[in-house]
Amino acid sequence: MSVKCWSKVVARTIAGAIASAAAAASVPTAALAQVPSAQPPSSQPRSFSIPPQPLADGLTAFGRQSGLQVSVDAALVRGQSTAGVSGTLTPVEALNTLLAGTGIVYRFVNATTVTLERPAGAGGAAAPGTLQLDPVRVQGNTPPPQAEIGNLPPVYAGGQVARGGKAGLLGNRDYMDMPFSETVYTDQYIQSQQARTLTDVLAGDPTVRLGWPNGNVFDDRVMIRGILVQNPNYGLGGVYGIVPNQVDTTGIERVEVFRGPTAFLNGALPSAVGGTINLVPKRATDRPITQVAALYLSDAQFGGTADVGRRFGPDNALGVRANATYTNGETSVNNQTAERLSLTLGLDYRGDDTRIDADIGFQKRNIGGFQGGMFLAAGVQLPAPPNARNSSYQPWERLQTDDLYGALRFEHDITPGLTGFIKVGGRRTNTMSVFMNQNIVNYNGNTTVLSAGQYRSMAEVLSAEVGARATFRTGPVKHEAALVGDYLKTMNYSLNNPLAIASSSNIYNPTFIAAPMLTGLNASTPLTSDSLYTSIGVVDTLSFAEDRVQIIGGARLQRLQTANYLPSGLPANGADQAVVSPSVSFVVKPTKEVMVYGNYIQALQQGPTAGAGLTNAGQTFPPFVTNQFELGVKLDFGSFGATLSAFQITMPSSYTDFTTNTLVTDGQQRNRGLEFVAFGEPLPGLKFLGGFTLLDAKLTSTAGGLNNGNTAVGTAPFQVAAGLDWDTPYVKGLGISGRVVYNGQVFLNPANTQSAPPWTRIDAGVRYTFERADGKPLTLRANVTNLFDANYWVATTSFFAQNQPRTFMLSLTADF
Repeated sequence: MSVKCWSKVVARTIAGAIASAAAAASVPTAALAQVPSAQPPSSQPRSFSIPPQPLADGLTAFGRQSGLQVSVDAALVRGQSTAGVSGTLTPVEALNTLLAGTGIVYRFVNATTVTLERPAGAGGAAAPGTLQLDPVRVQGNTPPPQAEIGNLPPVYAGGQVARGGKAGLLGNRDYMDMPFSETVYTDQYIQSQQARTLTDVLAGDPTVRLGWPNGNVFDDRVMIRGILVQNPNYGLGGVYGIVPNQVDTTGIERVEVFRGPTAFLNGALPSAVGGTINLVPKRATDRPITQVAALYLSDAQFGGTADVGRRFGPDNALGVRANATYTNGETSVNNQTAERLSLTLGLDYRGDDTRIDADIGFQKRNIGGFQGGMFLAAGVQLPAPPNARNSSYQPWERLQTDDLYGALRFEHDITPGLTGFIKVGGRRTNTMSVFMNQNIVNYNGNTTVLSAGQYRSMAEVLSAEVGARATFRTGPVKHEAALVGDYLKTMNYSLNNPLAIASSSNIYNPTFIAAPMLTGLNASTPLTSDSLYTSIGVVDTLSFAEDRVQIIGGARLQRLQTANYLPSGLPANGADQAVVSPSVSFVVKPTKEVMVYGNYIQALQQGPTAGAGLTNAGQTFPPFVTNQFELGVKLDFGSFGATLSAFQITMPSSYTDFTTNTLVTDGQQRNRGLEFVAFGEPLPGLKFLGGFTLLDAKLTSTAGGLNNGNTAVGTAPFQVAAGLDWDTPYVKGLGISGRVVYNGQVFLNPANTQSAPPWTRIDAGVRYTFERADGKPLTLRANVTNLFDANYWVATTSFFAQNQPRTFMLSLTADF
């Protein structure tokens, strides 16, 4: 079947699956026992993250996270435990969940105090106003531990990050059981930062460096552990390769950032050596969702969002979640406009032993005066950055993209300890850009035209995964095993129509010229590259001593088949390589608060692909083998957690040769680093998220040893990001936030004779939430990126770009 037919196949499959789910929803299942409700004066939802633990400790955490005073006799809760509670809930809903199965009653003495008492018939009658919980809350449609769908890990204290996330074929795991480094950003964090794009979400990650300054560019490329990671290595609900080139946060519940090579965990991907990013789509909750927001971004961008979710049928088995965002207007960069439309629809079915998820999305962007990369002539030192608000790009430069993407996930519990699953997804992306790459030729900022043209491309992707996960025991040893097979087919079509533009300009005092004539240009998009990545992976986690010691071992057979084509359609070159990649890791928990881990991963990765504007644009280099060693320590004090990791990664080195404007590979790159990430709510209402990265990225085995020992292009030796978010106790509903980001010096060429200087940026925000007369919240948020309007160069490869100027963001969000 042609890859071009993927959208019709996926659409028919999704429609059939949802129709089957609706029919299955009519089958009765175990129902929720009814729990009486009592409303305290405040019913505003809050973020809760209370893991399973003794009930006394859980109530202490509940009091801290809810802001309520809990009064209870210690004898009443002695020996009792709780399954915990997580998510955005009202205090009553959270307390109901926390006390489920205990038989304990409670009543609100006043707006801020709740008292727990013995139930009626157990030492006396309950006081008036007391709520008695059912002795057992039986919830239907609860997925088993080995399932992924419906098993979202709970949020951590403070609500900015989650306790865990997806780790490829290992499934969802708590961060204290994961022998890797991962941070999972929640919807609460995304909203509080007013993050409109993936670039905005990752702006405060201390281990990630953004490849572009804002969301009005080609893609969401980032540097993780000193290695370039791009959108083909991003996943949607664990289906990789189908994410649009520039991610909008519309319809996204969480963003999972995984650090280090992931081919063993996620299958063969185009280039996932530094890490991968997985987007968790939103799902309908038991509570109906109707939320709308009005948006503003400086200088004159206006728009809005809508988020609607409902559940239907017995036990709320069928869910629908629809999201939409539209913004349009002038950005904070002179002569630049941005229009963005994003639509998503998420459907899900939760049966007794079957679960189905489906997502479909459409995204369209139209950027006028878009800012591509700048280049630096050989032997020239990089001049000081211009005012970020004054663009030296031509107003007629343009980027237009549209993405249609979707995914379907199916899980079935074959036995209580065995779950089989199938995932399939696809994407079609169309891109058109009119560009003029500037080449800085002297320290005064004078520029010439390095290349110019109209670039047209289309990408078609079909991605699939099938497998099974099982949990079982052999004597005292618990096993969590998985067997999976992955398929990723990508076809790239592109054509660059060169434009003969001879123009000199200056980055401080640009010369604007008339727009070139685009009539009569070749409108075709011939096939330029074709790739097929297939793999089979197997893994087993052996747990001892009540999971305090875990050993994880496995291997993946990977095969990468690639082909490049000439504009005439004739084959140019290609590769077909297969390798068995082993992996081993361990987890040791000397105490419940401390975990030590280590891992070794070997992976086969596709070589880099030359980007638009280069003379070999679209060329994909042969595959290569990478290796990573990592050791780390994780802490979990309930309200505050941290990860410290040391790693080494080896891989081939690639960079852009300015003399030929060509992407080339030369030698090997060895990255050694130390990462520290901390998160949580160390004090009531005060949330922290930040850390640092120390990186020693060196070139080895270069041609003739010329650049041996030099720092790899685009890597920074030190970077730090630290953010605070404070729910003030003085004014109810008022919160303030601040963040500082520092990035060290970056070399632009392998000889280390050209570099971009370090920079520091400060962001800030304020929000105010209050209840309307109907008890629903209304939230006003104001954020500013680059508070002091600093000017600096953003560099992650051989080329670089101007930073984002000071940008104001306002939103008014209402729930109905």
